[in-house]
Amino acid sequence: MSLTDRLADLGLVLPGTATPGARYAAVVVHAGLAWVSGQLPREGERIVVAGKLGRDVDIAAAQGGARIALLRALAALRDELGDVDRVRQILRMTVYVNSTEDFTQHSAVADGASALIYDLLGPALGRHARTSVGVAQLPRNGCVEIDVVAALA
Repeated sequence: MSLTDRLADLGLVLPGTATPGARYAAVVVHAGLAWVSGQLPREGERIVVAGKLGRDVDIAAAQGGARIALLRALAALRDELGDVDRVRQILRMTVYVNSTEDFTQHSAVADGASALIYDLLGPALGRHARTSVGVAQLPRNGCVEIDVVAALA
């Protein structure tokens, strides 16, 4: 089943994306791999889930934000490649969590995006390497930012 079909089966629609406002690319493709720049939980220009984990945002809301950020990463891939179905596998994902000093459940936040990758690509291709880290602040006060490396067909 194609990634497009799987997204439709799950009732998910990839958002539109914006051109980066600075001198960087949303996606860089080289030697069969695609590196996607960091994506926030954004709908249009609005950050959907903002604030710090451990103070302003609970884990469930942040997991939802991680899913939105992952969908934005897939949309960036679609825009760069012309077709999201060229994505064979997400190889690596880094999840940055805007958190207080004492927050320690960064991996639980990342699970929101990891579960979606697994649901979209299945048990064989849905497995990926992952790092989740806490940071003092993220752009526009987003609760989470995600970047990915994808293998292409």
